[in-house]
Amino acid sequence: MNHSLIQEIGSSTMASMGLDQGEFDTVIGVGLDTVATFTGAVGKMLLRHAAVTGNKWFYPLGFFFTGVIDPVFDASAYSFAAASIVTACAGLVIVWTVILAPCYLGEPLTASRAGSALLICAGTIGTGVFGNHVEVERTVDQYLALFTRPAACAYYAVLAVCLAACLARSRAAAEPHIKGFYLSALAGLLAGNTFTTKACMEMLECVATHEAVGCDDNPFHTPWPYLLACCTLFSSGGSLLILGYAELTCEALMAITVFEGCMIVSGAASGNIVLDEVAGQSWAALGGYSMSFGVILAGLGVLLRGEFAPRKSLL
Repeated sequence: MNHSLIQEIGSSTMASMGLDQGEFDTVIGVGLDTVATFTGAVGKMLLRHAAVTGNKWFYPLGFFFTGVIDPVFDASAYSFAAASIVTACAGLVIVWTVILAPCYLGEPLTASRAGSALLICAGTIGTGVFGNHVEVERTVDQYLALFTRPAACAYYAVLAVCLAACLARSRAAAEPHIKGFYLSALAGLLAGNTFTTKACMEMLECVATHEAVGCDDNPFHTPWPYLLACCTLFSSGGSLLILGYAELTCEALMAITVFEGCMIVSGAASGNIVLDEVAGQSWAALGGYSMSFGVILAGLGVLLRGEFAPRKSLL
């Protein structure tokens, strides 16, 4: 994505707010992902509505929101902000769901759901403040070097074990909501691996603007961008299909909470381990990011604990 137009329009805004270019790009990225999370939440609720009512016409509409509109804004966000920040913003999906599900799906708004939404919102803001504001432009060879580092390979191995465990537990589960829990976790762990999206977007920017580092050679003359694009389609498309199946067995708030929580975990891990976005960060920034990430996980924990407790609706 060409930043020049947005930078020109926002130059006065940056000056008035006292932001440097990296901070301004982060604000743009978070804003784009806020739109993505809202459309994603609407799409996921449409899928749940289709599952509950049996009206199959809502399935294509839900997949359009989650599989087209959401990814367009989400991919654009990766052109401006670090993957570890954009992924953490996925927690906003739960906030939108807590707000909209009681009205649209008739699901009760409990104290745990309201409290978790506040915690997740606070944690998401914190990750934007303390996360990496420096967008590092890389060549194809540099990305391949990152993706094949020992730390990255160790991450792939751990991820494969976690995916296999979730699949096995879902198949062995006797109760529908337990099955839905593990299927949602499986979908979220798969969806969080957005490092391929980040790499594809930077390669597209390289071709479109010829401004990025290493753009003397068109990366699309090599097979790697196409392989990365296939990986992106597999992780995003596969996760949506699995989540749609999970919502057949449990409420939207349960499925979406587990999905987003696991996606945040795998997204933050892949961004910091595979893309090495932790490099160059001060200890203060790392501490603030870790605390903000912990607040998001605490919000998820509050919500999940409330889901298994007797419910008392606030509305």
